[in-house]
Amino acid sequence: MKLDKKQAIARRNQQLGGAVLGVNNTHFAVLNKNRNIWWFDLPITRLQVGQYEWMHLLLHTPESDELLHLKITTVFMRDHLEGVVVRNAGKRKSTVSLELSADKDSFLKDMRPNGANLSFATFLQK
Repeated sequence: MKLDKKQAIARRNQQLGGAVLGVNNTHFAVLNKNRNIWWFDLPITRLQVGQYEWMHLLLHTPESDELLHLKITTVFMRDHLEGVVVRNAGKRKSTVSLELSADKDSFLKDMRPNGANLSFATFLQK
């Protein structure tokens, strides 16, 4: 099943029983079957103190229609910036680039070549 960001947010909010997720605090990715990863580019500006306390990542697998939800503190992201890949560092549109693995042996680990293989599995919501 094909799902876009708006539909994914609506589906997850229905499961949560309220409007917890929105377009500004949520990022969405569809599984890349060729590499078996979910890829995100998260704006650095969203991680700044005073912006958001949480960052929500929705990971969709079209074949099974599974929708995973990661709820990550922006403090965690700021504390681990040296372990992730930052694109266009110091520029106006700099982003944290994540490639989260769908493989069983490295599930929800960032697999970017220059990263520290940071695991996001502890942020998986039920």
